[in-house]
Amino acid sequence: MRNLREMLGNEEKVWVYLESSAEWERFAAMAAEEGFSFGELPAEKWVPGHAVAVHRNGSMGHLAMFIWVMSFAGAESGPEKIDFRRFIEGAGDFSCNSSHFRMRLLLGRR
Repeated sequence: MRNLREMLGNEEKVWVYLESSAEWERFAAMAAEEGFSFGELPAEKWVPGHAVAVHRNGSMGHLAMFIWVMSFAGAESGPEKIDFRRFIEGAGDFSCNSSHFRMRLLLGRR
């Protein structure tokens, strides 16, 4: 079974897309088991999210949706982005190539 250290590969950090609460639960369980954390917070106090930065040193942090979406729009693309579902399913290419969110929804426009 794949793990988060494998997901990092040689990268210092990656950004991970989590589509659903079920994916969040699986991700959080793996992260806690492998010693990753959101600062000093115990795992039971972690708050679900859709985009998480995972660092080689074991630290994690939620990404603002604005930053996540904008990272797909500009020339500066930021760290490697991982689609957690594809990673877990064993896909050879588990890169996330779309934000899965629309900027106008984030700005409150329809």
